[in-house]
Amino acid sequence: MMQIYRDNRSAVEGFLLTTISDNPHQDFDNAQVKNFFKRLPCLTDMYLLDASGEQITPTWRKNDHDMSLKGSDRSYFINRIQFDEKGNYISSPYICANSGQPKVSVARKYPDGKIAVFDLDVVAVLSKMHLIDSNRLISKLSVAVYALLGGGLVLLALFLGVYGLIGFAKALMSFGDETLQYVFKSIIGITLAIAIFDLSKTILEQEVFYRSLTPEEGSEYKTLTKFLTSIIIALSIESLMVVFKVAIDDIRNMNYAFYLISGVGILIISMAVLNYVSRKKHEGHE
Repeated sequence: MMQIYRDNRSAVEGFLLTTISDNPHQDFDNAQVKNFFKRLPCLTDMYLLDASGEQITPTWRKNDHDMSLKGSDRSYFINRIQFDEKGNYISSPYICANSGQPKVSVARKYPDGKIAVFDLDVVAVLSKMHLIDSNRLISKLSVAVYALLGGGLVLLALFLGVYGLIGFAKALMSFGDETLQYVFKSIIGITLAIAIFDLSKTILEQEVFYRSLTPEEGSEYKTLTKFLTSIIIALSIESLMVVFKVAIDDIRNMNYAFYLISGVGILIISMAVLNYVSRKKHEGHE
């Protein structure tokens, strides 16, 4: 998302300055404030400062206002910014301390020295400019489906993690051949839980929270590689457990362990080929 903002920074800043500069007033009444929030749905906060940096109005929000900050000293903000020749300033994107969301601040200095400050949600700004795909019906349907299935994968990962921890607890309370079996099952359950959770996290991040038209180059290869690595580890542990069980019970069934180990080897070779191809493709783009 930040990369999209940087790539389109001039267009985004032009859009914000054009919209905000349409209002020539330096004193805002309730009607003007409502008009600002109506024209800029991505606007989260706005307030007015005097020339010394003291806030002389409440902090206006879409449906209410906060009087507690009126009279507060915001000279620290004024002292570290530099206005352009038209009296405008746009900050770099930052994480809001209160909401934890990415924001950008726009300040406009009027001839009488008063300064209007507008805080905007970066995600909403990019969405309004159609740089993040989030408004179309099919996009909303896709987000809902991915959110449902991604959430299901999270629950499955939690179930496997709990199953692995229960197996570990049983291993601590048992002795003999069962101990080793519980340990192996615990490791497999936790490893699969990590793999599935990592996959679900990637799906939710890329397709639900920040679904953009320009995804990171090669992200699908990284996700698949991490998922395959976890699966290979789990299958390798399972293969080792099968070898031990066959060696103890009936050595004539060792061919089944060989088939499983061969499958793991094929997965390792396939992942190596995938990494080689993705690296060559990345080098070709550079």
